[in-house]
Amino acid sequence: MTEQVSITQRIYETQLEKLLSGAIAPGTRIDANVIADAEGVSPTPVRCALHRLAGAGFLVSHAKEGFFTPRCMEQDLRQSYDCCAALLEIAIGRGEEQPDPKSSNVVPDADAKEAIALQTEKCFREIMTLCANSRLLELFDRANLHLRPARRLEDRWIANAEAELRRIQRSLQLSAFTDLKKQIAAYHRRRQRLVAKIVAHLNGP
Repeated sequence: MTEQVSITQRIYETQLEKLLSGAIAPGTRIDANVIADAEGVSPTPVRCALHRLAGAGFLVSHAKEGFFTPRCMEQDLRQSYDCCAALLEIAIGRGEEQPDPKSSNVVPDADAKEAIALQTEKCFREIMTLCANSRLLELFDRANLHLRPARRLEDRWIANAEAELRRIQRSLQLSAFTDLKKQIAAYHRRRQRLVAKIVAHLNGP
């Protein structure tokens, strides 16, 4: 890996974490030169990183104006939840078809210090591995990541989010796929009802 590629990857990861954590407000202009000065690097790898982020949908690029953090739209968030739910349903269906479903991955014990949003990401990814399809898993990883800012806010309005996740984890561990399918569907129905509140909070005043 060349030095420039390494710098690009580092900038990409740093900016992605800022975007996913909500540290950068929607509609903010991202200046490659400012980042380059702060990091003590050339603007070229920074621009490469920003183009990658734009290609993945985490930034928007306007000709002659540069890069901006996108505003969250209700339709986009609803579709992201719907995409996640649909892919998980496919994976659970594949799990039901396995001759020995108990050989599926087991969710590790939860880290009490880890945010519920990250625990949910890990749990859902373990469910998704039941599909044994790398292309579907790749699609899911992108959808899962895009939902992180929203998931960080969900427990503001869902008081029992942790208990809800524990039930999902338990069903996965027991390969109780009928229960798991119902729990995943219920999980996403609850989030769909919160979309307007989440979007309003993400976009700010």
